[in-house]
Amino acid sequence: MAFKFKNAKRIEGLDSNVWIEFTKLAADPSVVNLGQGLPDISPPTYVKEELSKAALTDHLNQYTRGFGHPSLVKALSCLYEKFYQKQIDPNKEILVTVGAYGSLFNAIQGLIDPGDEVIIMVPFYDCYEPMVRMARATPVFIPLRSKPTSGTKWSSSDWTFERQELESKFSSKTKAIILNTPHNPMGKVYTKEE
Repeated sequence: MAFKFKNAKRIEGLDSNVWIEFTKLAADPSVVNLGQGLPDISPPTYVKEELSKAALTDHLNQYTRGFGHPSLVKALSCLYEKFYQKQIDPNKEILVTVGAYGSLFNAIQGLIDPGDEVIIMVPFYDCYEPMVRMARATPVFIPLRSKPTSGTKWSSSDWTFERQELESKFSSKTKAIILNTPHNPMGKVYTKEE
């Protein structure tokens, strides 16, 4: 008897994306994958040596707390306290994840409720919309538009949003705005005024 698993409807859009396709294509050794920023060099020797030392340490061979190893979250707390100029509780205000994708997923699933709205800059990285929809929230889109340039050169900084248009997207249901700088995929670095 054949048993077929079917993904839950709430993950539609997360189970297939352009990166899955790129990875399949890049499996051919003659192909260079320029899409994901994969390193093509080994880590420096000193990094590998320190990782080897850490692997030999007996007290680091057990499961750790799921939000980040205590010594790691403490070190991150000390680092970001200087940056933000405020005290940060390492056990309550820092979450260590596996990459930005996992971090964004955790933030959306942990902070966004059904019926909330999340503002997303367009174009956007392909996982933003399905992650918001998985939380049963509504994505609200604000486009980046190219502003006129005086010369023939064009750069990612020539893309911007209209302030009034962005303001019009906020409502009593707005819970978050996904804003990353440099913007993915445009590479735009937002100014302080923006």
